[in-house]
Amino acid sequence: MRKIKIIIVLSLIICLFGFTGVCFTANSMFTVGTAGAGGTFNYIGSALSNFISKQLDDINLRAITTGGSNTNIRLLKDGDIDVGLAMGLALNGAYEGIGIWEGNPQKNLRAITRTHASTIHYVVRKDSGIKSLKDLRGVMGNTDVVGAATTQYHESVFKFVGVDVDEIPSQHVNYHEAVQLLRDGHIQWFLAGGTVPEANVMEIATTRDIDILDIDGELRENILKEFPYYFGRTISGGTYQGIDRDVETIEAIAVLFVDASQSEDVVYEITKSIFENIDEIRELHIGVNSLSLDNATGGLGIPLHPGAERYYREVGKIK
Repeated sequence: MRKIKIIIVLSLIICLFGFTGVCFTANSMFTVGTAGAGGTFNYIGSALSNFISKQLDDINLRAITTGGSNTNIRLLKDGDIDVGLAMGLALNGAYEGIGIWEGNPQKNLRAITRTHASTIHYVVRKDSGIKSLKDLRGVMGNTDVVGAATTQYHESVFKFVGVDVDEIPSQHVNYHEAVQLLRDGHIQWFLAGGTVPEANVMEIATTRDIDILDIDGELRENILKEFPYYFGRTISGGTYQGIDRDVETIEAIAVLFVDASQSEDVVYEITKSIFENIDEIRELHIGVNSLSLDNATGGLGIPLHPGAERYYREVGKIK
């Protein structure tokens, strides 16, 4: 059993004797895997955990920093977290046993809801001479920590660029450290995925002249055709200091997920807490300001958990 610790025998007895209402242990603790400090996953995961914990007397969510999507999938498999955030692309790959999960499909993965869209930013120093993705060949940059979905973005994009990812040297540090490295000239580019405007991109744009590489045209068409969990995105000119033109890129959906064995009642209460307080949820972070029941179940990449499905059926969003 995954960290649902029955520490008060009386509560179990009350449940067994048929008292009404959902029955949990006193202040049950659930660990939520997010990502590295300073990224959108970490901000949104922490904010959601704090908010839900205040709404539900018997459920306490505690967010922790991790290596991101694939790390969270592994931590859930090993029983080290109870809830996680991951990109739909990473979840689908794990569920189907694709890529790094080949031969080891994670059929236990279940979704609660999408949380936000993560927009891909290939950020370059303007004085680097890098004008296109092909120019990254042989140039040191950063693709995020090992285990993050950002590395999968990188592989997805370069499948169609005509440059092998092995030809592109990269460090593996978090976004905050990448900003420092770019500022100091130790790297010439970094990849960041997050809500627009992405905080780390905003920070570096105020201290260095930067540009963001386009993912557009036939390249984008090929990516969207191959990977159904990506969507086209335009970053409006003026979003980031010094970039007045529109930037064409892609984005993917982030998902709050659990193990199939997680209590249906717990997941139901978490889902209900989110959507019955959706106006307050949208104020937590710009990334979740468009979350709604209408888009909660799109692009998840894995099946819904029965507890989440139960709530969506109650409110008429699925049949």
